Amino acid sequence: MNICGIVAEYNPFHAGHAHHLAETRRILGEDTAIVCAMSGNYVQRGDLAVLEKYTRAEAAARCGADLVLETPLSACLWSAAGFARGAVSLLKALGCVTHLSFGAEQADLPLLRRAARLAGASAGALRRGLAAGLPYAAAMQQAVCAVDPTAGALLAAPNNTLAVEYLCALDALDSAIEPVAVARKGSAHDSDAPTDGLPSASYLRRLIAAGQTAECRPLMPAASYAVLARAMQDGTAPVVRGAVDQALVAHLRRLTADELTRYCGSDGLQNRLADAIRDNVTFAAICAAAQTRRYPLARVRRALLRAWLDLPQSVPPDAAYVRVLAVGARGRAVLRRMKQRCALPVIIKPVTEKRLPAALAPALRRDALADDLYALAYPAPARRTGGGHFRQTPYCVK
Repeated sequence: MNICGIVAEYNPFHAGHAHHLAETRRILGEDTAIVCAMSGNYVQRGDLAVLEKYTRAEAAARCGADLVLETPLSACLWSAAGFARGAVSLLKALGCVTHLSFGAEQADLPLLRRAARLAGASAGALRRGLAAGLPYAAAMQQAVCAVDPTAGALLAAPNNTLAVEYLCALDALDSAIEPVAVARKGSAHDSDAPTDGLPSASYLRRLIAAGQTAECRPLMPAASYAVLARAMQDGTAPVVRGAVDQALVAHLRRLTADELTRYCGSDGLQNRLADAIRDNVTFAAICAAAQTRRYPLARVRRALLRAWLDLPQSVPPDAAYVRVLAVGARGRAVLRRMKQRCALPVIIKPVTEKRLPAALAPALRRDALADDLYALAYPAPARRTGGGHFRQTPYCVK
């Protein structure tokens, strides 16, 4: 049996994600088990997920994923390179994943591989681009274009860029996992409207935040929409960052520029953040004041969320344990195989954490704190209590 990994956020799970799962099985065989490394309650663009992680994992499992695991928190608040490395390190550690499937605007695997090789060999040019004030993605594209303009042109599209980072992570980790490129269909990243019935996740989030949830129904699998509607009814959705705006700003105001270096480095961003925090009263305004071409909005948001969660930049993105969020139809068989081969501790129920090595305690505490702070953004006040991290168990497809 092929076991294919997919790196995802499913924020929320929509028709385009269902297409990716179906295409992966069409390419590899209908009996392929799909294991998703999914972002938890915080996503790589530097924001809170619109639905909490177990709810999103349930939607994925009910729509065809066989096992949903949580990508390490640190990786979720990292650049594309760290995000890819954290997810790939998790999938590699399972010891049973045979393939990695990802979407790309241009699913030309040989060309994507060439771009990845050039990216890995362009460290000097990348550093020069960053020193000149370019954001990471632009510096990488410039470095690759200098050697191969065709390969470099791929990096103008966000999913191509992530695909190249996945390939770089596979190489860096010396993984035998075989990549599978699936042509991305539907709306472009951050598009304002669906294309051929396939929306962008950001379009759906805007509808949900505006109270137009019913308009999401034709753009999501029925099971995923049902999960969303239930979460809306029980007061755990939609989660919006504005709900914790004052809590965020109050914490950030306590930090000096020197203290902010723990979360964003010392290349000057810490000073821009400190000034923006002093002069503005909302998270969005702080971000708008701090961002520049050199410091893109997503990087600014990630740095501020790291500060709020007390998640230093020194914490590596690599997986230190495996947290199971949902188990689908073939997931139990994958779990059994995992337990025989996995190089990391596997957490299924919260009680498992008590038996893990003491060295993992700081990371586990950070996970619990992150989930408690996330809960403050639930719409229903009664849902905002802490401790949910220790009460949650994986969703299982019956």
